[in-house]
Amino acid sequence: MKIEKIVAQLNEKDFSTLRDQFIQTKADKYLTLLNFYRTNKSSESDIQAELDIKSAAFYTLKSRLYDKIQEFLYKSTGDTRIELLQNVANIEHLVYKAPKETAIGLLLKMESELIKNDMPNELITVYKALKKLHVSSPRYYDYQQLYNRSVAYNLSQDKAEETLASFCKTLAILHVTRDPKYFDILVLHKKEMQNICRINQSHRLTVHKNILNIHFALFSPVPEEMANDASVEDMLKETLSIIENNPEDRTYIHLINIIHFLSFEYYSQLKLHKNAAVYYDKINDDNGSILLYNHTCFSSHFLITKIDWMYRNNAFEGLNENEELIYEPEADNIPEFIIFKQYKAFVYFYKGRISEALQTLNKVLNEVSFKDIINAEIEVKFFQIFLFLLSEKVDQAEITLRSISRKISDEDEVKYHSALLFIKFFKTALANKAGGKLEKLSDQWKLISTVNTGPNAILQNLHISQEQIQKLSKL
Repeated sequence: MKIEKIVAQLNEKDFSTLRDQFIQTKADKYLTLLNFYRTNKSSESDIQAELDIKSAAFYTLKSRLYDKIQEFLYKSTGDTRIELLQNVANIEHLVYKAPKETAIGLLLKMESELIKNDMPNELITVYKALKKLHVSSPRYYDYQQLYNRSVAYNLSQDKAEETLASFCKTLAILHVTRDPKYFDILVLHKKEMQNICRINQSHRLTVHKNILNIHFALFSPVPEEMANDASVEDMLKETLSIIENNPEDRTYIHLINIIHFLSFEYYSQLKLHKNAAVYYDKINDDNGSILLYNHTCFSSHFLITKIDWMYRNNAFEGLNENEELIYEPEADNIPEFIIFKQYKAFVYFYKGRISEALQTLNKVLNEVSFKDIINAEIEVKFFQIFLFLLSEKVDQAEITLRSISRKISDEDEVKYHSALLFIKFFKTALANKAGGKLEKLSDQWKLISTVNTGPNAILQNLHISQEQIQKLSKL
């Protein structure tokens, strides 16, 4: 129960309304605790002492406040479909207690409203009830067909969503492991989606297929598996057209953000920065909620591209550092945890807050097991070594460099060519002051910047200034 995060995530209107309710009902302890979680950085033991209550009473109060916030958010959801869902839940009463004509009339009204609101899953329950009420009628066969069609459609839709979620999860794993076996898994997911859409055709399935295929083209291209696919631009246009032609669709209201994200990634890869800027602004205007879409897209990659975007536009100073209020992956979600913490470390680095960047990287190393993900460990430790050098913590830099160098020495030299160049760069920085050290470091960094590309690139978000190279030359 992370009530402190829920309170922090309340928008100003909801927080004010909830606070006013506690004031009106004179619920002083709830009000005090609510305000603490909203504004105070104190620990729970300090809050308990301030309230002057025992541990058991505090946790009871905390639990009840959580329940009240849940109830408030549920009632203020503003989703007109809540009433429809309540009516669907009442269908069994209609079937067994209401006069047949009345029940059928209400069910038919419910059917039209569910179709209008695009709620196919609930339609199954309606058709199931209509079958029962027409068991001796010629209409039974019609409702049997509608029921079967709804079940088949829902199963295909669920399978498409599940396939897309598994595909995006695998993409994140591929990003941190660089293990080629995950390309094969992605190809299998792609083929599975094609089969789903071949058997059951609908605009919803087309949207999910396009989202998967665009991801495939942008983040894990396998040319022979893309021969029959439309271009990324055509798939983006088709998907956007479907969404715009179904403005009442509750899912599409959210999926439009994924199209913005994919468009931003597409134009960034093409280095069409003006085009990318349009979609970057749209994603940022949504307060970073794209990061919550990890079940439907490789949303954490936005953080990777965002670093280069901010570096290019010198936009770090105005950056909101509170993404954690919306999105903060747990340490057991290893790929997204690593990506998110690296992003935070880069933000601190480019803001000149080296110690905070190091603390962030230390948290990754302390909380994540890097077994079978040496690429991610290399990136984290290389970044850490560079920050140690900037902080003149030479001993710590040497210890970390020896540790990671031993692991790389057992690996494929071709695959880890960029990593070996980084090691050479760090060793030059750690060497005793000698003539030509600055020139060597400059040349080595130019070489790294030139060849550090492709699927085995290391720390592509790291941009080192000439001033920083000069600082390393004086160690």
